Amino acid sequence: MKKSTQQMRYGIWIDKKQATIIKVAPDGTKDYIKVKSHAPLHERFNGETTSKTRLFGTTISRERKMQEIENNAVQHFIKEVVSNLDKANAILILGSGDTRYELQNAINKSKKMNGVWIENRASAKMPIRAIEIEMEKHFNLHFK
Repeated sequence: MKKSTQQMRYGIWIDKKQATIIKVAPDGTKDYIKVKSHAPLHERFNGETTSKTRLFGTTISRERKMQEIENNAVQHFIKEVVSNLDKANAILILGSGDTRYELQNAINKSKKMNGVWIENRASAKMPIRAIEIEMEKHFNLHFK
């Protein structure tokens, strides 16, 4: 039987603005990675809007274009977070909102992350030490 080279365990706290990643090696050494999102803040629009009608009946609305820009920036942010996960064995995803589900879907679609154990839980904003404590509970780790 071939020995698995995937030994790293990850704890991730994520929202649309930033992600905090804690990477723990089998020997207990920890790395901390912060990834900032470049997504624009969600803009609230006034009540009445106008849609411009173009050739062949297509319409252009400012709200739809801004939502598309925000969605593309979030997807780029998710890909950047996934690129930081090397040789993952288990991943604990913490955070608020839909971004943690988008991250879980991106990990599940990734070929290099096939068979990785993933747990996804809602939580409020956490400092790094609180993320470490949650990782200890879930992975039964004892940090040095």
